[in-house]
Amino acid sequence: MELSSVIGIDIGGANLKYACLDGRAWSRSFPMWKQREQVRSAITKDLCTHFDLGGDLGGDFREQQTLAITITGELADCFVDRAEGVQYLVAQAMDAAADLGISGVRFYGVDGTFHCGDSATRYPDLIAAANWHALANYVAREILPDALLIDVGSTTTDIVPIRDRQVATRAATDHERLNEGSLVYVGCRRTPVCALVDRLYFRGQSTPVMNELFATIDDAQLLLHFVDESPSDLDTADGQPRTCVAATNRLARMIGLDRRTVTPSEAEDMSAQIIAAARLRIAAGVETLGQGCPIVLSGHGRGLVDLSGREVVKLADRLSADVARCAPSFAVAHLLHSELMEAQN
Repeated sequence: MELSSVIGIDIGGANLKYACLDGRAWSRSFPMWKQREQVRSAITKDLCTHFDLGGDLGGDFREQQTLAITITGELADCFVDRAEGVQYLVAQAMDAAADLGISGVRFYGVDGTFHCGDSATRYPDLIAAANWHALANYVAREILPDALLIDVGSTTTDIVPIRDRQVATRAATDHERLNEGSLVYVGCRRTPVCALVDRLYFRGQSTPVMNELFATIDDAQLLLHFVDESPSDLDTADGQPRTCVAATNRLARMIGLDRRTVTPSEAEDMSAQIIAAARLRIAAGVETLGQGCPIVLSGHGRGLVDLSGREVVKLADRLSADVARCAPSFAVAHLLHSELMEAQN
């Protein structure tokens, strides 16, 4: 079986991510709450554009393709509940596959198995938000048998214990994982500043922050140079560019000021306070679930994890940076490819 024959897809609430075992990976911003009706067309277009499934391909080629899918977008508030979200996204994915002439579609569940479309629709609670389990399952099999997986995404951080090559948690739903501490609702891009800090120290005063989406953690990351500026990217709290100048203005608004009255160094100081608060949230989960364990680090928010004194394996060093950015997609592709290979043998 060719490495490119299985393509992994993570249908998230804010992004669509794709990967296959030949090293190709691609992701795009996709705010589910705004674009749910475009899921089918987006997947079809992305697979055609980035994975060579467009054009005049033969039927035999398409029949050899399989999609391994994990769904995490069911919590978007465009769905009345998780069951509706899963069922809708399963149907959209199946329709996209049909548009491309692909009959092999499997959905990963928190039971560690793959489900056909009918099964995924019947058992939505198994399919909902299973990407963390898929990645941990892959890490347990292929990276380290005993570890703590930390995957920092744009919205959340997953902290998953692994023991004896098994995912070592009984928590399966988002609710259970929030209570356990293995799901921390802090990410490196979308988390609002007002969700992290109640006050910011500014010119010797502790100033309450405004409970408005004026700025996000991404602004703090920009100002501390954890990430590069991207002037063409307008996916920010105010729709203005992802630059340090604009980020300074966004952070200043959090304390009732603007860029005219906040210097770059003052904005950096506020940013450091915000990042420190985020690190504390994540560190609490790490301390509870994996004190002393080696860490397998995934995702694109490495600056939010305190790695001092820990044995660390960075997934980006084992895979490419692009593939690591889409790690759950790669994981489901790998898991399904292995399962199909075993079935052939």
